[in-house]
Amino acid sequence: MHYNASLGGYEYYEGVIDFPAVKLNEEEIFAFLVTRNSIEKYQGTAIKDPLSKLYDKFVSQMGILASERMKKVQEYVSFRTAGWSTMDYETLEKISEACRDRKELTFTYNYPWRGKETKKRIHPIHLVNHDNAWYVFTTSEKKGIYPAFSLSRMEKVRVHTTTFPEEKFSLENYMKDSFGIFRGNETHKVKVWFDAFAAPFIRERKWNESQKVKTKKDGSLEFSITVNSLVEIKGWILNWGEHATVLEPKELVSDMKEELKKMLALY
Repeated sequence: MHYNASLGGYEYYEGVIDFPAVKLNEEEIFAFLVTRNSIEKYQGTAIKDPLSKLYDKFVSQMGILASERMKKVQEYVSFRTAGWSTMDYETLEKISEACRDRKELTFTYNYPWRGKETKKRIHPIHLVNHDNAWYVFTTSEKKGIYPAFSLSRMEKVRVHTTTFPEEKFSLENYMKDSFGIFRGNETHKVKVWFDAFAAPFIRERKWNESQKVKTKKDGSLEFSITVNSLVEIKGWILNWGEHATVLEPKELVSDMKEELKKMLALY
């Protein structure tokens, strides 16, 4: 190796066939293997192959011992998913580029509840993966409002050369009182009673910082949380069937009754 003044840096005298292997300790090996096995979540999707290739390239730079340990962990660590997005990888690449370079984006969007496609032109600012599905947040004419679009519902995606000013955006702050990916404009204080059967499972997860759990003597519990949309929490409560009862707010109690009536009419 020698210093090349014209390049302003060092260079090798000859071509280099290989570099020293990457050295990892036991903790780092396990962490990286968990990362590798998490790729299984994307099985059947277009993003699975690029992730697998990236992992294989990294492993090829490791020593023999580290590589063997990698293979061993795959025998007892796995990831499974209840479903995956039908989005294609090309769409993700285009939108990622648009977010990075602040370029305008056009596409046709399928709103499920409208039953028709709409042409959209947006300023994409942030990509997020929620529950194995990809969404992109964009600017809007309303200050402080950032609509989200599902990549799976996009078609004819095109990145334009037109750019837009940088927008300061914090996903953590914007989604502070969200239960999932939906965000409403009103705040709702929700309280739900869960019986002793469901209680242990409810304590296992935290949805946002406002969440509180109060355990009863009989093993049941009261779950309270502040959310800005009732859409996703309603579906979550319905999933618990007879093991959950909505106590507050009245709006959600009435909505649950109406939903259950409609469901019962189907059977």
